[in-house]
Amino acid sequence: MSPLPLRGKLYVVGIGPGSRAMMTLRAMEAIRESEYVVGYRTYVERISDLAEEKKVITTPMRKELERVRIAVELAKNHVVSLISGGDPSIYGILPLVVEYVVENGINIEIEAIPGVTAVSAASSLLGSPICGDFAVVSLSDLLIPWYVVEQRLIHALNGNFVIAIYNPSSRRRKRNLRRAVELIRKFRGDVTVGVVKNAYRESQKVEIKRLSEIDDVDMSTILIVGNSETRVVGGTMFTPRGYSRKYGVVRKEEVPRMGAVTEEAREIARRSEEILKGFHGEDGLRGDIVRRCIATTGDVGIKDFLRFVGDTEEGVRAIKEGCRIITDVHMVRVGLRREAISAVDFADGSETKTASGLKRIKELVRDSVVAIGNSPSAALALCDIASRYPPRFIVATPVGFVNAAESKEMIRRLDIPSVTTEGARGGSGICVAIVNCLIEHAERPD
Repeated sequence: MSPLPLRGKLYVVGIGPGSRAMMTLRAMEAIRESEYVVGYRTYVERISDLAEEKKVITTPMRKELERVRIAVELAKNHVVSLISGGDPSIYGILPLVVEYVVENGINIEIEAIPGVTAVSAASSLLGSPICGDFAVVSLSDLLIPWYVVEQRLIHALNGNFVIAIYNPSSRRRKRNLRRAVELIRKFRGDVTVGVVKNAYRESQKVEIKRLSEIDDVDMSTILIVGNSETRVVGGTMFTPRGYSRKYGVVRKEEVPRMGAVTEEAREIARRSEEILKGFHGEDGLRGDIVRRCIATTGDVGIKDFLRFVGDTEEGVRAIKEGCRIITDVHMVRVGLRREAISAVDFADGSETKTASGLKRIKELVRDSVVAIGNSPSAALALCDIASRYPPRFIVATPVGFVNAAESKEMIRRLDIPSVTTEGARGGSGICVAIVNCLIEHAERPD
């Protein structure tokens, strides 16, 4: 054990999310050096074995100021550890300590010991949804007005940040979560959310859900709301940081062809491509798109109904750079091998749901890849939106005998690269096939 300093000192100790394994060596060392341990009862219980020979002072929830006063007074002549869950500076007690000593002109030695935050722990348990720039918002309005919380959440949603939500709900505060869900749905639709309860503690629970499935959450839960790039594959939630765009993470021979993953599937895909080459021998991206559409429909004649406008490679570049993908309906979204948002989730008004939803998120259309596989009215709405909020690339294959042909003709007149189908033919399957072909090309190394 290190010798005690000759005068008092205050350690503000972050003990991490709760598990001893997640606590830093420096945190344990600081507690061992201390004569007093002060903290919220629940946090002190988590390090009870380290505090066995200490003078322990605990207070209940919402007695933060009392804890700080006690710890600061003791630290004038003693070595004290003031315990904080997670990291003491992130929704912890350190800001109150600093404010208290500065405003009251108190001169004591203070050392803050960082800890693993709840958001770091939750992200690691989910996979890696937090990878770069992100925002953390607490839904608690005990210390700040709700309108401030709401504005911060809106700005984070507008900025396309992955968002970690602390303090989502309590017995007295259900309304805040309901309002937050409404805002998230408005800006991102039925987005993927990581739900982590009691991270690294005995009753730990880790789930990945859609926003519409969020139900039983409390103050011990962290929600991580994905952005337009966040993906879920095999139960792992992650947000690519950009390595694939710069370096090509997947080796060329490992890039799935036509979605094939297993050896048998890859062999079927290889044989299918040989047959498809006989139907349409064009090389390059456009040739691959035509063959993919033939494979999807089982109809060789579909090649005569596909229309390409502008630089088709722009769709690949946009996806490689991580742009948002917006679809008209769920059927298209769920078929894609990248995360996307569906316009129908934002519906509100007297128009068709897809047209209404697309207009409500018109600001998100700018610089996105827009994929319309079902709704002619969504294609017409896109034509209205595109002059002010132009997407980078459009795939439009709505099917039917009312407005389908006309809407696609209007798409082709836009000064935006696109792939469409001629006349009444089309459908969500063709749309998915085209966009997945763009994704596949985007994932290939240069």
